[in-house]
Formats: sequence, C-alpha cells, structure tokens
Amino acid sequence: MKNHYYQASLIIAINIVLSGCSAVTDTIAASSQTFTNVSDSTTGTSTNVSKDSSPSSSNTQQAIEFANVNWMNLSANMSKGEGEHLAAIADLLAVTAVQKPAFYQMTQEKFVTLFNHGKTSAPQLVKQLQVEMAKL
Repeated sequence: MKNHYYQASLIIAINIVLSGCSAVTDTIAASSQTFTNVSDSTTGTSTNVSKDSSPSSSNTQQAIEFANVNWMNLSANMSKGEGEHLAAIADLLAVTAVQKPAFYQMTQEKFVTLFNHGKTSAPQLVKQLQVEMAKL
C-alpha cells in the first residue's frame, strides 16, 4: 500500500514540475497529429482513427480540454498577448503563422470581453476565440 502511495505521489510531483515546461505544450500541439486505436469488441479488430478526421470538432474539443486544464496560465498569457499556453491554444485552433501576431494581440486587447469578468467557461472562451479569429 505504501508503495502505491509513493508511486502516486511521485507521478503527481513529476506532473507539477513538467506543467511549466515547453514539453507539455509541444505534446499538446503534437496531439492533433496522433492516432487513436479504436477496438471493436464484437470483431476484435482494431482501427486507427485520425484525430484530424473531423478537424473542427476535434480541434475545438482539444482546445476546450486544454483551456480547462491550463486556465490560469492561459488567462495570464492572454492578458499579456504572449506565452507558451497562448501559443499552444493557437496551434490547437489552427491559427496560421501569419495570423498568430494578430491573434495574440486580439487576445490581449479583448481580454476583458473574452473572459467576461471571470464568468466565461472554457467552451465559451474557445467559441469566442474562433469567432474573433474568423475576423482576422
């Protein structure tokens, strides 16, 4: 029992240390290129399904999950218009390299509106980012 507690504590500590590293954002950005194995329990076959098979819904869901997990860091980056977490969500939302400077500036300029004085949820934020991005 103590061994399981030690292992769980070690995993939590490692995750905390890594949460500020660029490796985390690299992993998240790369996740849109990964494949998931889906098993059919009736036939026993396995099929690779690309995360990009429905880009808008897949990217949107990944961006929402990322925003939920990284809310404080993302909001801090958006208030400054720069940072790793802002870059990662831009990648998840398929913001092109040409659009990124304008996207970053928009998040800073519209920070109060985007977060609606702390009343915005992750799905609302991502939807609003997509709306604003379409205007760029």
